[in-house]
Amino acid sequence: MEQTTLNALEKYVPDIRKKIDHIEASTPKTFKRYTLHPSGTSFGTKFEGLKVSRDLPKQINGLFHAGSVGIIMSGWLGAANYGVIVANETDKFLRQRSPSLVTA
Repeated sequence: MEQTTLNALEKYVPDIRKKIDHIEASTPKTFKRYTLHPSGTSFGTKFEGLKVSRDLPKQINGLFHAGSVGIIMSGWLGAANYGVIVANETDKFLRQRSPSLVTA
């Protein structure tokens, strides 16, 4: 999953692998292993995680977090919605740094 994501990202950010020190992903199997919930979990983090997540790019330029942090809703749907929000912020960040990414 991580390599597939990097392959897709590399089309937009050449040599991205050289800029990444660590990558990690989780799936429902991950939750099963670490929480002992065979059907996964229905909710993500509480609202307190939102401020931490939103402040990351202010602390480390270019570091964005996407996941379920209590925005709009929790769980997989919250993670999907927040992912869209963070993807747009990341796109804006990259376009400001590299105007050549902007297409007509």
